Amino acid sequence: MNKIKPPNFALRFLAWFCPPGLYEAIEGDLLEQFEDDINEIGEKRARRKFTLHTISFFRPSIVLRNKFSIELISTIMIGNYLKVASRNIQKRKFYSFINAFGLSIGIAFCVLIYLYIQDERSFDQFHANKDRIYRMEGVTFDTWQKKSDDPYQRSAWLQMGLKQALKDELPEVELATRFSGDNTGIFKFKDKIFTEKITYVDGDFFKMFSFKLLKGNSDKLFQNKTDVVITPAVAEKYFGNEDPIGKSVSIDSEGEHSYTIAGIIEAPPSNSSFVFQILLPQENRPYYTYQLDKWTNFNTPSFVQLRHNSDLTKFKVNLDKLVEKYMGGADKGWAEKSINPLPEDGKLFRIQFTRLTDMHLKKEISWDKVSDPQYSFILGGVAALILIIACINYISLALTTSASRRKEVGIRKVVGAVKNQLIYQFSFESIIIALASMIIGLCLVILFLPAFNAFTDKAMELTWSNSLPVIGVSMGISIFVGLLAGSYPALFLSRFKPALVLKGGFTSKLQSGFTKPLVVLQFALSAFLIISSVIMYKQMRFVATKDLGYNQHQVLVVPTQKGWNEESNKTVQQFRDRLSQEKDVVSVAGTSISFNQGWSRSGYQINDEQKSAYIYAVDPFYLPTLNVQMALGRNFDSNIPSDSNAVVVNEALVKDMKWTDPLNSYLNWRGDTVGLGCRVIGVAKDYHFRSLESGIEPMLLSMDKKAAGYLTNMQIKIRPDNIPAIIERIQKTWKELYPDRPFDYTFLDQDVARQYETYERWMSIMGLATGFAILISCLGLFGLAGINAVNRTKEIGIRKVMGADLKTIFVLLNKQFIWLAVVAFCIASPLSWWFITEWYLKDFNSQVSLGWELFAISMGAGLLLALVTVSYHAIKAALINPAETLKYE
Repeated sequence: MNKIKPPNFALRFLAWFCPPGLYEAIEGDLLEQFEDDINEIGEKRARRKFTLHTISFFRPSIVLRNKFSIELISTIMIGNYLKVASRNIQKRKFYSFINAFGLSIGIAFCVLIYLYIQDERSFDQFHANKDRIYRMEGVTFDTWQKKSDDPYQRSAWLQMGLKQALKDELPEVELATRFSGDNTGIFKFKDKIFTEKITYVDGDFFKMFSFKLLKGNSDKLFQNKTDVVITPAVAEKYFGNEDPIGKSVSIDSEGEHSYTIAGIIEAPPSNSSFVFQILLPQENRPYYTYQLDKWTNFNTPSFVQLRHNSDLTKFKVNLDKLVEKYMGGADKGWAEKSINPLPEDGKLFRIQFTRLTDMHLKKEISWDKVSDPQYSFILGGVAALILIIACINYISLALTTSASRRKEVGIRKVVGAVKNQLIYQFSFESIIIALASMIIGLCLVILFLPAFNAFTDKAMELTWSNSLPVIGVSMGISIFVGLLAGSYPALFLSRFKPALVLKGGFTSKLQSGFTKPLVVLQFALSAFLIISSVIMYKQMRFVATKDLGYNQHQVLVVPTQKGWNEESNKTVQQFRDRLSQEKDVVSVAGTSISFNQGWSRSGYQINDEQKSAYIYAVDPFYLPTLNVQMALGRNFDSNIPSDSNAVVVNEALVKDMKWTDPLNSYLNWRGDTVGLGCRVIGVAKDYHFRSLESGIEPMLLSMDKKAAGYLTNMQIKIRPDNIPAIIERIQKTWKELYPDRPFDYTFLDQDVARQYETYERWMSIMGLATGFAILISCLGLFGLAGINAVNRTKEIGIRKVMGADLKTIFVLLNKQFIWLAVVAFCIASPLSWWFITEWYLKDFNSQVSLGWELFAISMGAGLLLALVTVSYHAIKAALINPAETLKYE
């Protein structure tokens, strides 16, 4: 008889699916055929043929004859598994709790990130015609600023007259509206006077978008120029429980006019790209008539709704024709002044379009609510890191507890338990703990969701509509981890012979080849988050404490509430005169634009070279109020008439102009055709008039109202003592002078800090993630330290018998974790440095220096946490009586 045996896995497969009554006959036929094939076609082909014949028997006619009366999954056995599982969980309450809690934190963080990503993807999805609505966008070739990587500027702000041209001349356009939301006005009704955000739209707005109209007729809205539509919050604020429809109100926005409440519209949800409170017809917008035919002025976003089945390619061609019709002449003028090589197609300006549902994640176009899609990927990656750490922690703790049950495994095998039964038992217990973790995790989500919303500036809710996918994802993660964590200990422990286990010949030693990679991976992931968080915190501290070149503290920013006109300048002077009587008011300055409230930039040509600078209208009190130092020359003087035509520049502009004697220079920034331009009377030291994301660029200050603008904001420097009482007196003075205008103010330092809100939020999110990772990793290290202590139980006992003290054993058990932690930090340090520099710090022109001390501090903190975590098992093992550890060996 041939001694060559057929494939063992094929025989096991046959035994698994074949009914007992047929197994012996089928096996005999297969073995007999295998013997013949060995002699005829050789061993290799015979084994392959045997496998194929075995698989061919796996068919319904045979499989269905098996009644599947498997005792392993009977109701009685499931009841037994549940009873044993509950006993073991109660017996090991502490381990069971930290096991469930560690995984629940990972699940909770993943669910929070899932809700964040879903919210990002849900923007503007609620509009019925979302697939036919597009935002118009301008792409302009930059003719005067050298940018080799991308010489185009992209913006959603287009010409005022574009909307009507689109609707009248393009057959694909069914509806069109403009949306101008960056306006404020004074809303008055009886004795209630407040500053409100004003949004100008067209009548088609109510037909295009699915914002629910609570009162009013959408087909008739804005047929009258004096119509106004408000949200319920505004209605309650001014009218209480009264019906506001038909009531007359006054709105002052570059001029006071009366309007009639024609509708109440539901406030936009949090996942809407449009934010509004008060809607007015576009025709009421200041300078509307003047701007209507100015095709070189870009100040109005426009949206269109295309007809069903419109051809987008044809629509694009028609857009190009429209641009050529209205802007062909302007293109030629721009081309003559361009300092960059013209594009190959010769088009200096074109209009493109973006689907409404894609607006929110199109970061290259500025909008009130826009987000970088990279944020979702990064948060998803952080969530994956947290979950991996949680899973490692869960599995390592499962190994620790299951190893202590070696006698139970031995007895079960003696009385007849097979390997599959042990796997079912351990998996069942593990799944129960994992499902408990899921429940705890979902409770943590409900608990932390308000705080997470504050971190991310969201308004997410866990509702019935989105709870099913959340529960499904959580359950999938829990069951997968539970099966993985339960099956591995069973597979590991079931290999040991019962005789050795019950005689004490088994030392419970688990393989360090499995535990060491776990601890390195956990440490590396946690170290990555720790280092990243430390650098982000250091950068924000750098931003908060950096000398910006001016004094931003105890300065109130108060709008004049008179708009862009001469009345604003008069208000600044009047208010300054009255507050001069207040001893706690140091000074009052006027400016056209305050920090973080916009900017004005102008391009000009000097000696055939294109230049640009930021322009601010100021008065002589501006620089002293902010304590901006002069590098050369002097400040403005209202007693010198010629100063109204002079400028004060910063050092960056002097460098850009390459002046050697700036005080004897002139700057023709207004493009005067005659004369030398404005005389430079002073050079201010560079200060950060914009955020630290940008470098200090050329900037000039002017008192020329016609060219630079009016003083629409006041900056009031006050003393630091009893600030609330000082503000109250300033407000009282305002009410005496201007009873028909609201008193609004912000603190300058808060305005400056608001520039970095996005970075602050990301620092908070990374801090939260790091806290979760550290907590979970500490739980995991706790389990791994337990494995290490179990592995070396006999060694510790022998060492104590030989005279080793507590300190020696403590160092012996912990030194390997310290070395593994050092290795992990060496892996994590370059990765975190690359991540933080390529993603976070690259947005800042002024960056914190990444010295070795940052990484050393992070490593020291991580090592300290690790040492504290693993010390419990080390001290516990060192205190055990050697007689207890050696009597079983």
